[in-house]
Amino acid sequence: MATNRSAWTRNLLGAREPLVMRDAVAAASALKQGEIIEKTGATNTQWVPIDSDFNMDSDIAVSGVDKKATTDILGFYPIIVPRPGDVFNFELAASVVSADNALGAALYYSSSEKVTAVAGTNTLGRIASTDHYPLQNFGPGAVGDEGTTRRTITYVDMIFVPESSYYSAFEDLNA
Repeated sequence: MATNRSAWTRNLLGAREPLVMRDAVAAASALKQGEIIEKTGATNTQWVPIDSDFNMDSDIAVSGVDKKATTDILGFYPIIVPRPGDVFNFELAASVVSADNALGAALYYSSSEKVTAVAGTNTLGRIASTDHYPLQNFGPGAVGDEGTTRRTITYVDMIFVPESSYYSAFEDLNA
């Protein structure tokens, strides 16, 4: 079950808040804030929680709704559309070992609320933070160097790959 928290943390290009739109969310979909959603319901016209590692093509967003039950009717609910530079924070399906959590490493579908760096076919996003990197001390007399092993992490900052985001559908309109 989703944690109902805002997954958007910041934008590297200066935007101060996420791009929030309203769009059709399937009637039978239970959503909480921060879940990854796909526009595949009712022949690709309604948002539902992401449920597989498929070839994402301009149909991924993040739920912005506080809470939507399966008994709620079909309606236009808030979605967060990932833009270039938008950073989101998601839980990893399993702690990632140091070799897999380098800046820019691919992240894949695990569930509507988690991503994974160790398995998948279609890239959903990329690691966008070095907070888990060891600290290095430079200069004369520096002590306390943490070495070269990256820390294991349970949450990761990520940027969605452009081709997966619903935002790319709007870029096509301006081409």
